[in-house]
Amino acid sequence: MNIQNCIRSAARKLALIASSVILMAGLNSCGLSKIKDIEVTSFGLESYSLRGLRSVQAKVVLGVDNPSIGFTVTDLNGILKYNGENFASYTADSIRVEGKCSKVYDLNCTATLSDGVSLMQLMSIAGNRSLEGFTTDVEARLHLGKGAGKKIKLKNLDIQKMMEE
Repeated sequence: MNIQNCIRSAARKLALIASSVILMAGLNSCGLSKIKDIEVTSFGLESYSLRGLRSVQAKVVLGVDNPSIGFTVTDLNGILKYNGENFASYTADSIRVEGKCSKVYDLNCTATLSDGVSLMQLMSIAGNRSLEGFTTDVEARLHLGKGAGKKIKLKNLDIQKMMEE
């Protein structure tokens, strides 16, 4: 495997982790945790592009089944950690999840490697199919209507456990 393929594989993995964490954290917080029937039904990477050697921009498609009320998730950002050390920071565009329907949504996100994370570390992790050791801190604002919304902060979410649920 050449260096470009390793970088692409690492970029793809980083984008998938960041975007899945963003939506899953949003769906499992701020009063929506009481609505157990909302679920992510599908997940895929539609496109991604490297922004130098330290950043990835990605478009992810997410299937969401929401039998409850609609909501909007805005101001999404977080820190991705690997074995307790900052690995990358990420942000994502706002997403409006419609109520009482199943739909596929596009989610644009950007992830940037933290200072001190080397390209070799990224390539090593990209070759590993496990998400063990990955956690995240995430912040977002959730809006159930036209009001100001509620800011949420979630710390040390275990990504592997989230993906298994």
